[in-house]
Amino acid sequence: MYFRCESAVLSGFVLMFIARITWLKLVSFAHTNYDIRVLSQSIEKGATHGSSIDEENIKGPTINSVVYFMLAPTLCYQPSYPRTAFTRKGWVTRQLIKCVVFTGLMGFIIEQYINPIVQNSKHPLKGNFLDAIERVLKLSVPTLYVWLCMFYSFFHLWLNILAELLRFGDREFYKDWWNAKTVEEYWRMWNMPVHKWIVRHIYFPCIRNGLSKGCAILIAFLVSAVFHELCIAVPCHIFKLWAFSGIMFQVCIDLKDTCISFLIFLD
Repeated sequence: MYFRCESAVLSGFVLMFIARITWLKLVSFAHTNYDIRVLSQSIEKGATHGSSIDEENIKGPTINSVVYFMLAPTLCYQPSYPRTAFTRKGWVTRQLIKCVVFTGLMGFIIEQYINPIVQNSKHPLKGNFLDAIERVLKLSVPTLYVWLCMFYSFFHLWLNILAELLRFGDREFYKDWWNAKTVEEYWRMWNMPVHKWIVRHIYFPCIRNGLSKGCAILIAFLVSAVFHELCIAVPCHIFKLWAFSGIMFQVCIDLKDTCISFLIFLD
């Protein structure tokens, strides 16, 4: 068994992933330092009581803090982070072995189960619609396992490995999204680095500027939808708005869940 993949598409996904992370980090860096400058100026003018401010978190950026932030497994900048006392080398080695195993398992599932189905499938617009549905259903199970392997390898293994090497103290990369009762809960819990970035740099600024909670959530989903579309459209050289539509469709599902919960509460 060997894994075949178009190098241009794979490298495109990797470059878009890195570019997206870098952009999110730079936005957080700019926003946070702007807030720090405003807070420092208010302290100098006596508008804010300096005794209630943590001076460690209002220091200006340094080369070391910027480099550490760009490498750290977080998207939200702050001048200092909680740090562990030492790096557990044995633990890192075990997690690296697990990461290699699950990455290989992901490649095995793609090559042995997903690629044959895709290669034997007709174009849904040129073939029988029922055949297209059958192929999608056949792809659903192996695709689910690939997604779970990806989630475990990246969020549970790789981010913790990176955090351990950098002695990064905040290890909340996800919550128990498998227990989510609504779509809104799922999106809040499955990807904590992105969720924290959206809350800090999109949701709260919208609220501070007088927008309603619902409007702020809609803008957050809109930004997420644009990024998902870019991450697929650019590497694959297609622009069909599939990812954008899929993310925005989650808003409709969330509204439906909210209405149902409200009706149950009234009963």
